[in-house]
Parts: sequence; C-alpha cells; structure tokens
Amino acid sequence: MPQLPTTHKVAKPGRAWQRQAGEVRIRSSVTRVQKGLTMARVRCVMMQKDENLLLDSWFRYYGYLFGFENLVVLDNGSTEPSVVETLRTYERAGADIRRGYNRIEDFHAKGTHVRDVIAEWESGAGYDFALPVDCDEFFATYTADGLSCSRATIHAKLDALIGVTQALRFNASLLNVPGRPGCFQPHHYQKTFLAAGTGIRQIDRGFHAITSRAGEGWVDTDFTFLHMHHKPFADLLRHARDKLMLSVPLDNPDALRAHKGLGSHLTAYFFMTEQEYLDRFASGVFLRVPGFVNHMRALGIVDAYLGTLQSLEPSEPRDAVEIVGVKAGEFEHVVPFDGQAYLRFSPDVAAAHLAPLRHYVEHGMAEGRRFTEFTLPGMQ
Repeated sequence: MPQLPTTHKVAKPGRAWQRQAGEVRIRSSVTRVQKGLTMARVRCVMMQKDENLLLDSWFRYYGYLFGFENLVVLDNGSTEPSVVETLRTYERAGADIRRGYNRIEDFHAKGTHVRDVIAEWESGAGYDFALPVDCDEFFATYTADGLSCSRATIHAKLDALIGVTQALRFNASLLNVPGRPGCFQPHHYQKTFLAAGTGIRQIDRGFHAITSRAGEGWVDTDFTFLHMHHKPFADLLRHARDKLMLSVPLDNPDALRAHKGLGSHLTAYFFMTEQEYLDRFASGVFLRVPGFVNHMRALGIVDAYLGTLQSLEPSEPRDAVEIVGVKAGEFEHVVPFDGQAYLRFSPDVAAAHLAPLRHYVEHGMAEGRRFTEFTLPGMQ
C-alpha cells in the first residue's frame, strides 16, 4: 500500500519570510488574516494566447475567488477578436493585463516571466499567496464531504496555511471527461504554489516543481485543479497546431511522430479521428462533480464545453461527488461518494486526518477502497 501523504505542516502564526540582499530571513509580522480583518490575499498569474473557450470563465471564477485586482494575465500575442475584447473588459474591471509577451520564446520562458511577476509582488503591495495557473485550471479544495469551489471554504483552507515556509503542492488534478458534463478523471501530477515572502528557489514552465528559498521540500495541501484539459476535438487540433507550428513541420508525419520537445504530448492528436478521441473515454471510473457545474452557472457561465447549459443534480450538498462507472459508453453505476463510510472502511486515512475524497483520488481509487456501504465490482 502506498505511504499516506503528509498532512499540513503549519508554522506558528506571527512569522513570515522575506528575502533581502539575496538572503531569506525571518521577520515578525501580523497578517491581515491574523488580525481578523479579511481573508488571505491570493494573487494569480496566468499566461494565455487566444483562449477563446475559457478566458471569460477563468476571469469570472478567479475574480469571484480572489478579486479582479489580484489577477495578472500575460498575453502571449492574442489576435482573436473575442479574446482581445474579453481582455479589455476585465482590464476595465481591475485585472492587470500585460501585453508585449508576443513571441514563442516568451511562452517557452513562461516560468521566468512568472518568477518576475512574483518578485515584483514581493517588493510591492502585500499579499499572502502567489498562485500561478493556466487558463484551463480551476482551483478547488477537498472537504470532509467531497469537493468545494466555495470562496469561504477555499479561503479557510488557505488561512490555515499562513506561516508555512515551504512551497505548497497537491499531487493530482481532475481532468474533464469530454461529452459528460461535470465528470472528471484523476490525473496524477504535482502542481505547486507559494506563500508570500518565501522567495522562489526554482520555477518550471508548468509550475510542477516550484521550490521555496525559505524551506526545503513541499507541504501537501487539500487543493486540486478541476482541469478542463480535454477540449472539443476541433479546438484541440487548433491548439496543437498553434503550440507546435514553430517547433515541428506539421505536414511531416514522421517528424511529428519523432518530436520529443515542447508540446510532444499533442502530436498523437494528429493521428486520430474525433471518434477515436472520444472512444478513449468510453469506459472508466469518473468523478461527477455537480457542484462545479452549478457554481459556474451561478457565476453567469452558460457554456456547452463546461457543461453548464443546465444545472445538475444533486444540488445539495454543494460539495457532493458521485462515482460513475462507465463501460462501452453505458453507465454501470452512479453512486454518491460517502466520506464517512470511506473513513470507516479506511481507518488509516481517518487516523491521518486526511480529506477522504482527496485520499480516494490520490490512492484509494487505484487500490479499490470502499467509499460506500454498497458493494461494487473491484472494491475491497
């Protein structure tokens, strides 16, 4: 059985980290959160180019969570009229839109540009967390009952991390399932972010391994991304062409197959049909998250790609999650995830004080652990 992940390692309140003259030193401070004046201030930075599918939804979601004034978008040379207008709209709402990152080299140097933005924040107005994200990633948190997109719940989890000196991470994201609104499948890769004043030791373009100057390693958290990674097939091909056109000749099948550089994970799409793409999701075990769809609808987002053309049941509790079994395109079962049952059947998880759905996503699904009183195929 895999070793259980570590729980939060929260430093004592009243201490923050600051980099000065090339060194990181501790200084005493009293944050806004500790004064009880407001929630933690989270600043987001994102680079995008012509993300017409999700840009408006991204602004609405993160503006709701953290405030438009805390959003920085590095535009990588957008020309799509709807995207240009969306950027102008949210710039008027208070978002910081930075143009002039128009070259492919700027995309390759995304990590460096994001480092520069965070360094600028360090020397300017106060904040509590720096969260680098992509346009198709929506920040959420595990709870005792399931998964939440609630601002209050997310901020309560962040407030508990004030004072941490290591970089912060989560070990799995949830990728959307095409054609099944509100359904996601776990994907195991690390994503990281930082508390304020800790200093960046290193940063990568995908934000998978950001490290802090103030503390070694990472602190595991209850956060995740609802990642709208699987675009409609036509948009996926357009996205792949845009990413690869300067790296490999797109009209050369042998070159595409041999490509090992940036965007190599996209080359497979040039060799499949739309039906073959959808068939990859015809069978499997997925998480159905109606709360995400209903939350996006509440923000005024009505979109087929996000699955928000109509609300999903159950609407209560808002963090409820269902486990969906699909075989050859047909439902085999739809069963509510029961966090309390999961902890009863997995006393090691209960003893570690882990959010039950988080453990199920990161470990329990692969191990066949029970999450309900019902007996289902493959469960121990």
